[in-house]
Amino acid sequence: MFLAAVLNIYVHVQSWYYSWKGVLGTHVHFLPFGLVLKVSSEPTVAHEGHIINFVRTHTSIPVPRVIAATAWYDLRFLLMERVHGDNLQAVWRHLDTEQRANIVEQIRSFVLQLRALKSPHGPAVCGLNGAATIDSRVSSYPIGPFADESAFNDCLIDAAEPYLCEEILADVRTRMRDDHRIVFTHADLAPRNILVHGGTIAGVIDWEESGWYPEHWEFVRSMYYPTPRHDESWLQAVRDFTPEDYEKDWLVDRELSERMVGAF
Repeated sequence: MFLAAVLNIYVHVQSWYYSWKGVLGTHVHFLPFGLVLKVSSEPTVAHEGHIINFVRTHTSIPVPRVIAATAWYDLRFLLMERVHGDNLQAVWRHLDTEQRANIVEQIRSFVLQLRALKSPHGPAVCGLNGAATIDSRVSSYPIGPFADESAFNDCLIDAAEPYLCEEILADVRTRMRDDHRIVFTHADLAPRNILVHGGTIAGVIDWEESGWYPEHWEFVRSMYYPTPRHDESWLQAVRDFTPEDYEKDWLVDRELSERMVGAF
């Protein structure tokens, strides 16, 4: 009860502050007692706290423990325990071969566990709750939900339209598959979102873009932010932790993303 009351007061104060400042996006506050408060302004998508609890319930993936997930007007509040560990982005280059192999094996297990989850929304490409989702590869605003992969691919083409001529867009669209399985996807498995202790993963964070996507999208998104940037060993790691070969799908997507402003 005490924690709920404190969070409620903080929600009121932060709601007033962000409304007054006109601040959008996501803001992370590191609080005392090993707590983290994440405030976001995307009320139309699944709450990240609910996504984390879904993953915690159905997999063995190490994720932050959610203490409270609530909303106030158009703001989302997520209070959780802080995961302690080294950011993989900072330490990848310093890990030895065995440590890297252990990390890749663990991520591969995580991806397989996510893929084993069955979507209650059939062929739809959408967020956890069947509504819109966030995908920074496509837009800075929520997208979808989409009835199927074909509609999702049409959205990718629409997003690239300002940067490519109709002939190229039409050609790329003919080579985009519409028949991938729809699986649960973290959609941002970059090293900055993975915390480790040596060769052991302590936690996977930042689940706000997760949802039900075509099976190749985890690979596309992981290659989209090749961080440590241009580190070939990490690019190979992505190929190793992805259960199947989606190289061709990724290369087709690159014909769109590499021409888009801010793509890399």
